[in-house]
Amino acid sequence: MESHLFPTIFLLPWNVEFSKKYKLSSKLGSQRKRKFGEIFKARDTQTNETVILKAVRLDTSDPSIANRLRAEASFSFDFEGLPTTIEFEESNSTFFLVRKYVDGVPLDAYWATLKRKQQLLFLKQFLEKLRPIFDHLKEQGVVHCDIKPSNFLIEELESSFRIHLLDFGLSIRTAETKINQERKLLFPLGYAAPELLMNHLALVDQRTDIFALGVVFWRLLTGKLPLTHPNPSIFTNLQLTHPLPEHSNISKKMHAVLQKMAAKHTFRVPPNRMNPEEVSRLLKQAMENRYNSINEVIDAIAPIKRRFW
Repeated sequence: MESHLFPTIFLLPWNVEFSKKYKLSSKLGSQRKRKFGEIFKARDTQTNETVILKAVRLDTSDPSIANRLRAEASFSFDFEGLPTTIEFEESNSTFFLVRKYVDGVPLDAYWATLKRKQQLLFLKQFLEKLRPIFDHLKEQGVVHCDIKPSNFLIEELESSFRIHLLDFGLSIRTAETKINQERKLLFPLGYAAPELLMNHLALVDQRTDIFALGVVFWRLLTGKLPLTHPNPSIFTNLQLTHPLPEHSNISKKMHAVLQKMAAKHTFRVPPNRMNPEEVSRLLKQAMENRYNSINEVIDAIAPIKRRFW
């Protein structure tokens, strides 16, 4: 039976009215990985609309969690495939974010259902459907900065599919140069471009998201993340300086495309021992070797045929 009450740890006096408005139905995602809160599928009792409700404890030792959630709430779009914030509430200890519900499965889970012969066509269709989303973000001066498979939902339609890009908690508005320079964000290893990992946020633009998208495609095609290592220092060095490796699951033509999407500078000296201005120059130079837009990626992949796949 559904309950309209939040879990006891979240039921605080300030949000009693708020909790009555939304009737919880189920938890979503892997709750074991969520140290600071939970995500629920819920129903707005006033409109009967299905929503996503994120409930997070802010009384943690890490203030960046609160900043990330505030940022996520502030990125609300009136555009298909991008999230819309319905409501958010904050106290000294708790944060509630309500967004429109999207029915779909994560990109990697959807990919796992595809046969090998379907993969190339799917990637081409995926890029075409992603194009208007990336174009809109570019027009709005927004860089997502956390592109990874779990932040794409694939909504199956009768004879096609729709893409939804989620979680703008690490996103950057490129016009807010001063604010970006003051933000000290920690971007997770794996998909983040070097300019993010080294916190050169003034350089960030859509090529930063294209870098991560190249890593996402490499991950889908091989079933694993590239350049990983159990030692965090070695892992960081690999992510910062080494190009995407070749793999037997990826053709030479496709590898060349992914390599250009995720182009990076090969540092011969640890960047922390270099002049910051020189590091910035080299990072910018590497970014200029990437595709400038999703359109260029589409054009590069279009000629690849399945027999060469």
